[in-house]
Amino acid sequence: MGNDRRLSSIREALAVSEMGTKPTPTFNFAGLVLQFSSPRKSHGTDYVVTLTIVDALHSKLTANIFTNTLQHLPLIRSSNNLILLINVQIKKHDGEVYAVFNKKYSSFALFDPKTSTNTPYQASPGFDLQSIDVSHIQSLMSLSLTYRVTIERNQYLISLQDLGRCEYFDLVCQILHVENVGAKECVLFVWDGTDAPPLHLETNLAEEEPLPLEVEPRLLNMSILRKFPCVGTVLRVKAHVDISMHIQEMGQWVKIRNMTYEIHFGLWLGRLLPTTKLTFLPDNEQTVLECKRTMDERGLGKDGRLPFWSNPLPALTVIDSANIPYATLMDLITQAEDEITVRCVVRIVAVSPFDAEKYRADGRYGIILTLEDPTARIHASLNGLDGDMFFEDCPSDALKRRKMDELLGLTLEQNTNSHRNPPWIQCCIKPDAIVDGKLTRARHPCRFERLVKEIRSFLAFD
Repeated sequence: MGNDRRLSSIREALAVSEMGTKPTPTFNFAGLVLQFSSPRKSHGTDYVVTLTIVDALHSKLTANIFTNTLQHLPLIRSSNNLILLINVQIKKHDGEVYAVFNKKYSSFALFDPKTSTNTPYQASPGFDLQSIDVSHIQSLMSLSLTYRVTIERNQYLISLQDLGRCEYFDLVCQILHVENVGAKECVLFVWDGTDAPPLHLETNLAEEEPLPLEVEPRLLNMSILRKFPCVGTVLRVKAHVDISMHIQEMGQWVKIRNMTYEIHFGLWLGRLLPTTKLTFLPDNEQTVLECKRTMDERGLGKDGRLPFWSNPLPALTVIDSANIPYATLMDLITQAEDEITVRCVVRIVAVSPFDAEKYRADGRYGIILTLEDPTARIHASLNGLDGDMFFEDCPSDALKRRKMDELLGLTLEQNTNSHRNPPWIQCCIKPDAIVDGKLTRARHPCRFERLVKEIRSFLAFD
């Protein structure tokens, strides 16, 4: 399979392949990587990644890269990475034309234009960098500076506030963190500045254990959580393979094409599919700028801390002071101080114990409420005198049960397993630092390291 290392344009290669020349010719391409799939197993024993590249003439081509191992697949790590493809064939299947990388005689090399170097950051086994390759890469450097990735707007492109509108969708978002949850799986934590819709709940409230706080199998530590934005939903997205190798820097913007969602205990969970493709986006891409603008606007004034979905706010609760600043639950988690009290707009999604006659133990209240807003879900304690204030107008257990049912979104006609949609309420919350072990119950462990959230006496029924 001899080759003179001459570069072909995509347009030229497609024209030659249409002639049906025998034997099938091979071509060399240089271009920018616009889109890539997650690694997957081929129908045989190989692994495969699908790339979309664009050349200097702005022609696009799909390339399927086959290798023996995951480690030898190309690792795209930022927007506008450059690629050299050597000795690849053009094939056609079901009307689709694509390049095929054969592990026996094809090779590739990847370059990062941000480093302004002619040395590849990754190359396939057998790749030999030649002097002519350097000129190819230098000619593409200018293309990487001038080519603008544009996001096609269509019915499938949504924001997180539109979750549930369609089963399969595209999303432009920022990758905040990647967590490996198994040998071959990972969870992406993504964000676009908007609030995911509140979900109806079906959980049996009479169960002993409270609702889970997150969908991931283990909770993130505080050093990671403190880096998350305090407004907007951080969506957990499960990947069927480990794609953390592609995410070299946290905070990258990406378009995820063709993903879906699931619902776990009233929490959204995104899921990547074998057909999912990703596009790294520059910070100045128009859709990215719109997401950033949304975040900036939400950082101004009290309205930025209110859930999109809480207007109008039902007058189910009152607070003692209107001067207490608004905050989100993520504000509490990431910026908690012992003496600060904030006002949150939340939903009570669970209570433990469920039976009103068990709210008191030894004459004192001891209740765990599960609160949520678009940013987080936490367990909050309602103890002692704070419980007296909370239920000040409810002399009987039956009345307390009716009031709590209203906050949980239960009606007289519903049972504990019915679909329910808890209303939004105002409450004031103060985080209390604790000594390790104190205030920690086996059934209701503290949600965050060394912190427990306590509903203060500012909250009472209207």
